[in-house]
Amino acid sequence: MSRGIFEALDKIKTMIEAIDPKTDSHHGFICIDDGSGLVAPLNTRFQSQRQFTLEIVSLAMDDGSAGLSGRKRVTIEIHVRYAIPKEEGFKIRMMNEDAGKLIDTIKGPQYEFNTTGIISVIPLQSRAELITDDVGEILGHLLVVPFDLLYLEA
Repeated sequence: MSRGIFEALDKIKTMIEAIDPKTDSHHGFICIDDGSGLVAPLNTRFQSQRQFTLEIVSLAMDDGSAGLSGRKRVTIEIHVRYAIPKEEGFKIRMMNEDAGKLIDTIKGPQYEFNTTGIISVIPLQSRAELITDDVGEILGHLLVVPFDLLYLEA
């Protein structure tokens, strides 16, 4: 059994890639940085819909009862880039739908504990951010869906 952060994030990545988006369903979620090697940053990729990364925001801390369980807690953010469509109202509505789908998906409960070590996923407040170039021109939007991941390393 080699459960832990690598297996947990691989499982969550697989769960996200299996989502069938409600709007613009022919552009699914594609992970562009899965932690397996060196890749180009999210904001330097060709414009396509729903490219995502899983970003570790805070490193593991003990989350066990009196420190005896070995359970860890880490904050992760799903970053999804939207460069198209250009119409802002449509894009933000689609991002809101996607945030809901992402939250519903990562809440589980099909985490396969014996191989991933995932105990629970706690979604936090989603937000939208602008992606701009060096002179401030808007290139796209970034949907950020943060969550706390509770897991065991073994």
